[in-house]
Amino acid sequence: MEYRSILGERGSMVGNDIAKDLRILELVDDILGRNRDEFLRELYLEPLSREEAAVFRLMVFQDLMINDVYRMVEGFVERIRESERLIQLKEEAYDQHKVGLHLDAALTYIDAVESFYNGLRAIGPRSEGLKQFLNYLEQVINSPYFRSMKERAREAKETRDRIIIKVRFVEDGVKVSKYNGDGEDLTALVERTFSIFKDGNGEEVKWIKSTGDMTHIHAAILEGAFRFYREEYEILRRFMEDFPTVIDEGVRSFAREVEFYLTYLRYMRRIMERGYTFSIPSFTRDGSMHVKGFYSLLLVKAGKAVVSNDIDTDGARRIFVITGMNSGGKTTFAISLGQLVYLSTLGLPVPAVEARLPFFTSIMTAFPTEEDPRESLSRLEHDVVRALNIIKRANDTTLVIANELFSTTTSDEGFQLSKLFLSELNNKRSYCLFITFIPKVASLEFTISLVAMPSPEDPEKPSYRIIPGPPPKEYMAVRIAAKHQLLYDDLRRVVK
Repeated sequence: MEYRSILGERGSMVGNDIAKDLRILELVDDILGRNRDEFLRELYLEPLSREEAAVFRLMVFQDLMINDVYRMVEGFVERIRESERLIQLKEEAYDQHKVGLHLDAALTYIDAVESFYNGLRAIGPRSEGLKQFLNYLEQVINSPYFRSMKERAREAKETRDRIIIKVRFVEDGVKVSKYNGDGEDLTALVERTFSIFKDGNGEEVKWIKSTGDMTHIHAAILEGAFRFYREEYEILRRFMEDFPTVIDEGVRSFAREVEFYLTYLRYMRRIMERGYTFSIPSFTRDGSMHVKGFYSLLLVKAGKAVVSNDIDTDGARRIFVITGMNSGGKTTFAISLGQLVYLSTLGLPVPAVEARLPFFTSIMTAFPTEEDPRESLSRLEHDVVRALNIIKRANDTTLVIANELFSTTTSDEGFQLSKLFLSELNNKRSYCLFITFIPKVASLEFTISLVAMPSPEDPEKPSYRIIPGPPPKEYMAVRIAAKHQLLYDDLRRVVK
């Protein structure tokens, strides 16, 4: 009987350049919120290398996106955590408290496992991940250890319920005696005291049992009680000794790993409450890519205006050259698509109305970097070195995102370098988003030209829509210069 991970398998740590350029760390922090669990953080930074592993996770998400399944799994995780909390309290508690805490942990665990198994089996999950865990739970429940622990826990609970004592506070301490039916029953007194709140205007509150404030006084009271109930105490003590392990390690692993899914689903709900959409991506085999209505999660977080975009190719051409007006959303477009692809390689739903795309085994980026005075390489030399490294490693399942590569040289030289770089990627059948201010690059026959469009209402303002089309005849800088009479001919007239 071996537990098979609900995650399917682990990936490999994302590269520093990709994490920085695509702002992955910022995205992961937003997904995790206040949760700073390092185990979860590592999972979100480990893209998978196999399509089958991503599909395995996406199928689990499809199950968990059913509300009844989500609530059942979330409730199960909470109860396993409660059982773990009781076990932790037991380790730090007075000896007199240990037997009771151990029993409570076992009762919580047993009920959690059985109720979850019965409930989930009735629904009938479709994903291989949850089916595997159901089969595992069935083996756990039918194991001799669990069945014996369940029977003995029931016996121990009935035994504990027979322990009833009378506590009397005196000047020099507390006196404990066996309850024989004498003494005042305070139940009626409590009900009378609080009856004034039963006027229909009160608000019902949930009482949550707490065992964290037990003191030496409670321990002394229990020690006195056990003198009267030696046989009952022995039954509780033997249960703790005979069943030292309460929570099965596979169950414990599931409760920890499934938080990967629950955390992302909570994040999705926060985004969807603001009117945005997520979809389960499907992976194409013919090289085509059809992503409809994708958007920037980071802009949603910042509360800024968010414009959705599309990207399409049948796979024959895989190099997208993005030109257009300054500050028109080109970089945001590239980062948003890069993040969407990254999330798909984690086996996560993506921020889009629809997403059909290849499974990318690698993502590579080349974004502007500041020159380091400690190094001998110039910015252009850095760009050339990065381009060569990308070409060496790229293949037909690689996505390259290059932002203003070769922008520190002349237009002619920049065009020639861009042409060489993109031609090599095209020969390798790699995919590429190439942002440039050199319009001629978009005219290469193997490229798809995308352009950042101005607003229809005001041509000097961006619409943040990136659509197929030829590069603009003039850029925003030219329009601004013309507006302020700073074009070449204007300046010549001023000089003359």
